[in-house]
Amino acid sequence: MLYRLEHVRVAFAAREILRDVTLQHNPGEKLVLLGRNGSGKTTLLNVIAGEQEIEGGLVERASALATARVEQLLNDGGELGVRDFCLRAFPRLVEVEAELAALEAHHDAGGEDGAHRYHELHEELDRLDGYRARPRVETGLEAIGIPPSYYDRRVDTLSGGERTRVALVRALLSRAPLLLLDEPTNHLDLVGVEYLCRELAAREGAALVVTHDRELIDRVGGEVLELHGGRLERYPSGYDRYRREREARRVQQRKAYELQQAEIARQEEFIRRNIAGQNTRQAQSRQKLLDRVQRLEAPEPDLSAVRMRWPSLGRSGERVLACEGLTVGWERPLLADVSFTLRRGDRLAVLGRNGAGKSTLMQTLAGRLAALGGRLAFGTGVVPGAYDQDHAEVPEGVSVLAALLDARPDWAPADARAWAGRFGFSGERAEALTDTLSGGERGRLALARLLAGAPNLLLLDEPTNHLDMPTCEALEEALTDYPGAVVLVSHDRRLVERVATDVLLLDGGRAEALNRVEEAFARIGLAPAKAAKPDDRAPAARRSALEEERRRLRRDAARARAAADALHAEVESAEARVRELDELLCSREVYGDAPRARAMSDERAATAARLDELLDAWTESEEDAEALERQLASLDSV
Repeated sequence: MLYRLEHVRVAFAAREILRDVTLQHNPGEKLVLLGRNGSGKTTLLNVIAGEQEIEGGLVERASALATARVEQLLNDGGELGVRDFCLRAFPRLVEVEAELAALEAHHDAGGEDGAHRYHELHEELDRLDGYRARPRVETGLEAIGIPPSYYDRRVDTLSGGERTRVALVRALLSRAPLLLLDEPTNHLDLVGVEYLCRELAAREGAALVVTHDRELIDRVGGEVLELHGGRLERYPSGYDRYRREREARRVQQRKAYELQQAEIARQEEFIRRNIAGQNTRQAQSRQKLLDRVQRLEAPEPDLSAVRMRWPSLGRSGERVLACEGLTVGWERPLLADVSFTLRRGDRLAVLGRNGAGKSTLMQTLAGRLAALGGRLAFGTGVVPGAYDQDHAEVPEGVSVLAALLDARPDWAPADARAWAGRFGFSGERAEALTDTLSGGERGRLALARLLAGAPNLLLLDEPTNHLDMPTCEALEEALTDYPGAVVLVSHDRRLVERVATDVLLLDGGRAEALNRVEEAFARIGLAPAKAAKPDDRAPAARRSALEEERRRLRRDAARARAAADALHAEVESAEARVRELDELLCSREVYGDAPRARAMSDERAATAARLDELLDAWTESEEDAEALERQLASLDSV
């Protein structure tokens, strides 16, 4: 046993967060902890780590239990360099290396005893596998997107997200018997999540991981714990199995409670009618039996589901966003020559390693950062709305309702309250102050404020960070039905696979448009996803034949329209040149110069012939594009 909790209770501000938590965690056991935002997951980790006092119950830990932990935000990294900070995952190794360095610095001191000690230390270094420690650290740092130029930088000079990623590498390499991770994927890219999955799967020690990432849940392979109504329930491993069994248990619990309540009501009615009559003794006997019945508690109701319904959106033009040769960065270029066209209905995933410029590009598209060069143009009737992963747009110190009314001052309070309820802020939670919300609740509020503005272009930078699983799934479903256009940055592999129609891959300061998500994953080094077994495949993740046809038509129509527009631009350029040559040929200085006039006349004839060819090609291309667009419009009306 590593630790054991029995009937643990914790309360904050008269609200009981943990009501009756019982858990035993054994050596080598890997567990995944799920729960709605605000259900107490981080509080439970604090209790296990000994950082949270309890109001009742028992917490028992193995003697001298060593724990490696990574919180959602790491506030202190000390003055160590990045590589040396991670090497502290091997404390004995650091001590051995320090002693060896001291002996080597004074190689003449110590005589025979010193030589013997030197030999012992090298043997211990071999047992500790010390020669592989630095390569393992550097492999981990590379996987989470920390470049070699950062290895000797002090940890406390890094950004908050970088410090958290570095701390994650140290924790994963630690041989501590217990690893506690709270939303470890929030600051990772897709390659970093893959590294995390591999390290957790190979780890011999025990782990308790709080996450909303379905890929990670399945790859860890451990049983699932759900914190619900202040209690823990345990489920088999695998996200889909957990979902099915959870629903079956809920149905069984409700049915058992309702049957018992019906039987209690029947017995109480008999006692009431007969307690003073000739069947008094029988009534008294039934009362004694009833008093000894262990009454079932009413099943804790699930929190209200997040219901993301798109408000009435103004229809934009077909072309929503066009970037031509865009250069983005802060003081110096980070990305150059970014060119793509986004059309109504497109859902573009921006993929790349940490530091490739994804968030910088999103800040530029959102108008929060000026482009360093190139052209960025929105189409007719486009109303953009941006989601920042840090939720900087959520005002501090005001209620949820006030935050919504700040985003929609034209709403009545009743409108804001109804909208808040759709995003899980019902009743008293709608009055909660924003600075008391959990990270996931702030994320839901940020989404509520964003969607209240009815944008027809969504710019989403890591929208699932800190969100609980039901909200992530609600967002995924909503995005597949969104009638506008979407630009999405996400480390959630399943969200990208389900939602994206096209990909913009950022690598080496350049951007490349791709049509297949799988190709983009392969380009950044991700292994193909394992095919799910028929029994375990989530029905919601399968696209219907209609959706597949709609996606194909949307992609083909977009390509055909782009080709038609490119030909039209060439036609206009050729027409302009013919007109220019006609004017020049009529000018005295040209027709008075026979060689020059002949050259221009030949050029005009060639340009006119080329114009005829372009007109034919453009007409055909325009007809193809319009036919595909009609098919798509017909399919969208189904």
